[in-house]
Amino acid sequence: MKWRNLSKSRQVLPAHTEVQLHAAYLEVFGKRSEAVEIVLADLAAQTGFYMVEPPDADLSLYQAGYSAGQRAAFGRLFHFLSLSDEQLRALEEAARKEAEHL
Repeated sequence: MKWRNLSKSRQVLPAHTEVQLHAAYLEVFGKRSEAVEIVLADLAAQTGFYMVEPPDADLSLYQAGYSAGQRAAFGRLFHFLSLSDEQLRALEEAARKEAEHL
């Protein structure tokens, strides 16, 4: 496998690069399969995307920044997906259930 990145084309053709990147994310995560659902729910749970910090949580600047970065990483992926309201609710429910067992 040859690893690729879009750094050079991003400088020259930023709009085209964004379209290419969007298509790549959809090719990987836009499929409707059990594996994709499991991975997305796990990523959402692991990053705390749907979670609120509990009142007794460590809210130091370091921890708050780390948690925000985790959620932003999943948000980046989530930005490229086109999910219906029903799919969004199902993903949130699955991620919350997954997070209960972490």
